[in-house]
Amino acid sequence: MTAPFSSLSVAIPDTSLIDSKSLLEKTLRVAQFARAFSIFRVEKVYMYHDISSNVRQDDFKLIALLLEYLDTPQYLRRLLYPKMRLLQYAGMLPPIQSPHHKKFLRTSEIQNGEARTGILLRDRNSWVVNVGLDRTIPFVGSNEFPRKANFRLSVQKGRLVAEEIHGRVSNAEYWGYQLIRIATLSEIIRRPPDVKFLITSRMGKPVSLSYQSLTKIFEHASEVVLVFGSPRKDVWEIVNKSDESLVKSSLAINMFPLQGTNSVRLEEALLGSLAIVNSIRM
Repeated sequence: MTAPFSSLSVAIPDTSLIDSKSLLEKTLRVAQFARAFSIFRVEKVYMYHDISSNVRQDDFKLIALLLEYLDTPQYLRRLLYPKMRLLQYAGMLPPIQSPHHKKFLRTSEIQNGEARTGILLRDRNSWVVNVGLDRTIPFVGSNEFPRKANFRLSVQKGRLVAEEIHGRVSNAEYWGYQLIRIATLSEIIRRPPDVKFLITSRMGKPVSLSYQSLTKIFEHASEVVLVFGSPRKDVWEIVNKSDESLVKSSLAINMFPLQGTNSVRLEEALLGSLAIVNSIRM
């Protein structure tokens, strides 16, 4: 199914774990973030700075590390992520199982033109890619330096080779999210000119009264960014001063107008808000 807008993104603050205590609790919460992003086909996750609080560096690192770890196919994890304290509980998390999380295969099982996520590696005097097969595949291309990327496998001159895919891998299949660290929300506008922001806030307009406005936004934007506040404060209480006009001029929506609890946890807000947006995309 193709959405009426090309890209759905989410912006969360770097203090998203500020109300969590143990490493286990934090790990489980970030895993729920990743599940929500993947279920509802979020393509970009922006992590912006919360100016109202002192960010615990371990929390900042944990959010970024776990989000990237969970979006990585299992056959690459040992190569990219050595044993470390912050990943102590990562092994107990269920796999995301998005389309790019493919199974380990024999080279003979690969179809010509198949896309796989892999890592570019130096092998003596040549470059090869590990894409979860029984052997590495010769790399064809430029800008050669070790990195994780998406590759297209094809037979050229009688041998299987890999070429890097630039841009979207598939318009039909979801191919994971990209984590982007930013200081201010204004940095997002410097990319495509027609980005639209949707501020999720308890003080916003009830979503039941906003479907027409939301539909128009989604139809005319190249990218729609859902912006979430921290577990303790609303969006406009934590953004940089340079973002204040952007936030005030964007549509603010109360996704849970009749909530029966004092607060909505971020993982709950993500699932609920993205589910609402998904119904509008259809």
